[in-house]
Amino acid sequence: MASEQATTSLLTPPITSAIAELEVPFPPEQVRWRVTNTAKDKRRGQIVPYADPRAYADRLSALFTPQGWTREYKIETMGNLTRVKKGESIVSGKILVTCTVTIVHLWSHSGTGEEWADDENGMTSADAQAFKRACSCFGLGRYFYEFQGSWVDLDQHQQPKRIPSLPAWAIPENWRKGMRPPGNTCNGNGFYTNGANGSSHGNSKANGSEASASANSGVDELDTRIAALEKAVGSTLYRSVRASTVASNSPNSSTMPQQSGESSRSSNQPYVVLTG
Repeated sequence: MASEQATTSLLTPPITSAIAELEVPFPPEQVRWRVTNTAKDKRRGQIVPYADPRAYADRLSALFTPQGWTREYKIETMGNLTRVKKGESIVSGKILVTCTVTIVHLWSHSGTGEEWADDENGMTSADAQAFKRACSCFGLGRYFYEFQGSWVDLDQHQQPKRIPSLPAWAIPENWRKGMRPPGNTCNGNGFYTNGANGSSHGNSKANGSEASASANSGVDELDTRIAALEKAVGSTLYRSVRASTVASNSPNSSTMPQQSGESSRSSNQPYVVLTG
């Protein structure tokens, strides 16, 4: 307890501001997208956003200087594990990585990553996964866990033909102004439960999941367009439009009955009415 109080006393205004900046989303140009699941015909895929580990390191260096933070790795291996690869059972192993990120004079957080040893970039993937998970404990990159994935068309290389627009709250400038996701699904331990680290590589049943993700994506795009009205029409009219959107999406509003595969926001994930 004494050590915790001593650490808290070191949080001067500049440090407090720097810690808050850790949670700010990455600039759109640093955000990439990867396919986490595909439909059976491989023509459609579910994609989620992510950022390269270098973007994480650059943010830490910009806020705390290159000498103001460190990372350490612990690597372990597990052998004689059987896996199915390209339809064949093979004997392989696992690479297990633990990364500990320390901000000097503040605290440390650890994250873990794993990958199959026979994968060409297995070590790199496990390294990146562990580093990002450690950073998310500080709040850096944690907003990615808010994304449930959007279904898009894939090209012949199983890469997205079109990249969806980021929601308004995932833009740095809007985040600093106080804009946040419509409903944070936090599990009570400071971690979001929507997982955006793309650990699932198997094929999914696209029918229901795809419809649900597409519906959520459509609502997010509507949120973005409505938020853009604030500058154009002023705060008063904007709040009126936003309040109408909340009412129309309320579980108590009069709507058509849902069909199989349709999705709506649950009552425990309400919209937030901005009162700017």
